[in-house]
Amino acid sequence: MKHLKTITFVFLTILLTSCSSDDDSNSSETNFIHVGDASFEMKTAVVQPSLNSVYLGLTNSTEAEINASFSGTTLNNVDYFSARINHFDLAPGETYDLDDISNLEFIVNGDVINSEFENGFSQFYKSGSNADLEVTSGHITVIDYSVDNITLFLEFERADGVLVSGTYNGSFIYLDDTNN
Repeated sequence: MKHLKTITFVFLTILLTSCSSDDDSNSSETNFIHVGDASFEMKTAVVQPSLNSVYLGLTNSTEAEINASFSGTTLNNVDYFSARINHFDLAPGETYDLDDISNLEFIVNGDVINSEFENGFSQFYKSGSNADLEVTSGHITVIDYSVDNITLFLEFERADGVLVSGTYNGSFIYLDDTNN
């Protein structure tokens, strides 16, 4: 019961502090990443632990489309958020600050060709060639992480002052590389 109260408190705190009376209705959408005034729907999450980190991905492709891409199907107009978190696995109730994240990027309108993400336009990243798009602060909070569901909240600020926020609540694809 104490765990449920903690999760409820964290969720309500995030909800109440992230919304104000001058927010538009798009800012409270679930399964979206907002970059400034632009919104990008996220349909699928991917979690892949490795030996000393865990990869977290969000995309606007469905699970069926992702599985088809593993068999060679080309996907177009793919929006793709990825983060490499320097922990063995994700933990519910844990916040991972920018120092905990070794790789972070969000690319929109790309293609998946032969199971590889190509092309697209960067919206933000941890380090790259355009200093304005580099994130200077932020975090990812894992609100829930269980066998069949993950709930995330992310918030970053780019060097040019653009705010990035997002939520995801739903099932996820679990890829286990720790045995290879």
